[in-house]
Amino acid sequence: MITWVDWGIWLVYFAVIFTVLWFYRQSKNDDIYQWFLKGFIVKVFGGIVFTLVSLNYYGGDTLLYFRGASVLSNVLVDDPYLYFKLLFMENNLPSEFQHIATQISYSRTAEEWYMVKFLSILSFLSFNSYLVLTLMLNVISFWGGWKLFKFFSDIIPKNKGHIFIIVFLFPSVFFWGNGILKDTVTLALINYIIYRMYFTIQNKSVSTYHLLTMIISAYVIYKLKSYIILAFIPSAVFIIYQYSKSKIKSTIVRFIAGPILVVFFALLGFLSLKSLSQSTNYSAENIQNHIKGFHTWHTTTGGSSYNLGDIKYTPVGIASKIPAALNATFFRPYIWTARNPIMLIGALESTFVLLFFSFVLIKTRFRVFKYLSQNYYLQGLLIFVLLFGFAIGFTSYNFGALARYKMPIYSLFIFILYYVNEQKNKASF
Repeated sequence: MITWVDWGIWLVYFAVIFTVLWFYRQSKNDDIYQWFLKGFIVKVFGGIVFTLVSLNYYGGDTLLYFRGASVLSNVLVDDPYLYFKLLFMENNLPSEFQHIATQISYSRTAEEWYMVKFLSILSFLSFNSYLVLTLMLNVISFWGGWKLFKFFSDIIPKNKGHIFIIVFLFPSVFFWGNGILKDTVTLALINYIIYRMYFTIQNKSVSTYHLLTMIISAYVIYKLKSYIILAFIPSAVFIIYQYSKSKIKSTIVRFIAGPILVVFFALLGFLSLKSLSQSTNYSAENIQNHIKGFHTWHTTTGGSSYNLGDIKYTPVGIASKIPAALNATFFRPYIWTARNPIMLIGALESTFVLLFFSFVLIKTRFRVFKYLSQNYYLQGLLIFVLLFGFAIGFTSYNFGALARYKMPIYSLFIFILYYVNEQKNKASF
C-alpha cells in the first residue's frame, strides 16, 4: 500500500536527485549527454510501473527483500551494534538471533541474505518506504544503463536514438531492471564491468581506481548471483587474450607467442572457473541437482512455465538442448502461448527480436561472424551472451524468471545484431 506520505518522500528525493543530475548534465558538452536525463526519467518511470504491478499483482521476491531490509533498518535504529554485527554474519543466523531470523525469511539463503543486507541501509534512508527504496534502485539501474549506453555509443557513434531504445526501452529491462530485485543490482554492475573493461583497453591504461571498482563490482555480483561471473570469465579471458595478441606488432613474434598466450589464458580461465565453482553451489557435482531442482520447481510457479522436452542429464544430452535453450532465452514466449498481460508483452518483445535476428541472418547471408570479425570485444561478449543464454534457457523453465535472468545479456545480444547490420550497411556502399 502506497500512502501520500510515501509519495511525498519520493517527490523530495526525486527532486534532489534530478537536480544533482541536471547540474552534472550542464557541466558536460558532449552531445551524448542529451540522452542523460531522458535515461534517468525512463528508469524512474519503469520503477513506478514495477512498484504498482508488484504491490497489486506480482508480489514475490521483491516484497520479501523489502520486508527483510525494513527489519534490518529498524535494527539499525534500535540497536546499531547489533545491526553491524548482523552485517558481518552469514546466512542461517545462530540461535540467539532467531528473533531476527523469524522476521526475515531470506536470512536462510546466502545470496538472498546478502541482498537483504545490501538493501538495508537504503531502506533506512528511504524511511522503509517501498516506493522510495525502488527510486534508489532506479538510480543504481540508471548508473549501469548509462555506462552501457556510453559503451555502445562509442562503438557506433551515430544513431544514438536506436541505442537508447536498446539499452533503456526494451520491455524486459524496462520492467524487471528497475525493481527491488537482485537482478537490478547485478545488471547495473555487469554493465559497468563491460563498460570499464572496454574503455580501459581503448585508453590503453589501467587505473588503480577503475581496477578496484571492477573488482568490487565483480565481488558483489559474485555474492548475489555467482553464475553471472562464472559465465563472464571465458568472455573476459578471450578479450584480454585478443588485446594482448594485438599489442604484438611483429608477425614472427606473434606467430611464436600465439600458442603460448593461448595456453596461458586458457589455463587462467580454467583455474578461475575452477576456483569460483568450488567456492559456490555451482561445483560440477552439484550442477545436475540444481538443474533438476529448477526444472521441477519453476514449472509449479504459475502458468508461464515451459520445457525443452525429454532431457538426459549427461554432457551429450545437455549439449543436444543448446538450440532449444537459446531459442527459449531470446525468442520465446511465442505470442500464441501468452497467458497474461505481462507474458504478452514479453511475447511481443521476443517476436520482434526473432524477426530482427532473422532479418540480419538473411541480409548477411548467414555470415554474421564475418561482420563481427573487426571487433574482438564484441566477439568476446558474444561468448558471454551464448554461454549465459544457454545456461538460463536450459535451467529456468519459467518465462517470468527467464525475463529477469536474461537481462545481463539481452541488450548485448540485440546490440550485436544491430552492429552486424550496420557493418553490412557500410560494406554495401
